[in-house]
Amino acid sequence: MKRWTSLASLLALVLAAGVVFAETCLSPYIKGLRQPETVMYLWTLPANGPGPDYLSVIDVNLASATYGKILKRIEVGSAGNEAHHMGFTDDRTKIWAASLNTSRFFVFDVGADPMNPRLARTIDEVPKLTGLSGPHTPYAIPGRMLVSMASGPDGTGPGGLAEFTNDGEFVASHPAPNHPYETVVKPEFNRMITSSWVSQRTFMSPLDRWDPKDFSSSLLVWDLKARRIVQELRGDPIPLAARWALKPNATYGYNISNGGDSLWMFRMRKDGTFGYKKAADVGKGCAPGDLRQSPDDRYLYVSCIGRGEVQAWDISNPEKIRLHDTVPGLVQANMMHVTYDGRRLYVTNSAISTIDFSPRYALRLIHIGPDGRMKLDPFFGIDFAKAPDGPARPHDMLLN
Repeated sequence: MKRWTSLASLLALVLAAGVVFAETCLSPYIKGLRQPETVMYLWTLPANGPGPDYLSVIDVNLASATYGKILKRIEVGSAGNEAHHMGFTDDRTKIWAASLNTSRFFVFDVGADPMNPRLARTIDEVPKLTGLSGPHTPYAIPGRMLVSMASGPDGTGPGGLAEFTNDGEFVASHPAPNHPYETVVKPEFNRMITSSWVSQRTFMSPLDRWDPKDFSSSLLVWDLKARRIVQELRGDPIPLAARWALKPNATYGYNISNGGDSLWMFRMRKDGTFGYKKAADVGKGCAPGDLRQSPDDRYLYVSCIGRGEVQAWDISNPEKIRLHDTVPGLVQANMMHVTYDGRRLYVTNSAISTIDFSPRYALRLIHIGPDGRMKLDPFFGIDFAKAPDGPARPHDMLLN
């Protein structure tokens, strides 16, 4: 039998067999994108004064005459929501977009016509419905969306996970002892990990009012099917984005600590319990905002809000990771999105309206070479400080 010596060869084999995976950093249950992206959906909020949040539709088809341009915006019909994170449903026909401030959910139909999304549903009064507030990341499991919710109904105290059908019908709430931020799942082990941050009342306050006593410092390990917490892993404060290694049956993954300027590693032991340890320091003042991974499990990408840079970490030896490359000069670098082939990395630079320190809002593109070296594209870029309908804050991205 012929040996497959590279991930590219293995990928070609599974694609030929009709097996499709989600792209990196998305739920493994999402129908995967296996071709170059043509459209980006970018969850956006006004930068100056009141106005409706909106979904920006951006042409990212390199062969298009309007490449790198905003094609349209789909407004949500209400203001003050604080557009932040979003996620596809498992069938990739809908996008759930969450709002940090009002706790509303906006469900966009992107299945009928991917280039022309349509606002299909708005879910109001979420705290009353779920007993939770401050939604951060909608995460797809089969037929359902799990949304990490930072707080109780009044914006304080611990939060949990809110579970809905893909169409927006409430199913159940699952309480947590911290302020849930993001979710990762490894179906092979029936395990789910949620990271954490701060309460809704804290993150919607100016940064100088943030009280360290409100900071969460733990990851939660869940029995996925039972929706039951089985272990709590404690480390540095505000452990934001988490990524599980993509290889089948991989037992390890990483997350960033915003408060500790550090990278941490979680790993499942033979007895099914998890260990948790610091893997690296990312540099004083980095204030990491996002963590992404390459599809071959070789690199992690860390955005530094404070230092305005994107770091690439070589994790080919998972126990001894090392800094591989850095792209500087990205003011307030925050959210990132890696393409299906691992060759392009999109970056936005708004965190939250309460803590943004620069009005130079933009979408940029970094190219990643076969050697893992990164290069900022000098031609691709959207200046959201000069957006057609006024300055805007770009945050989370999805590709189709």
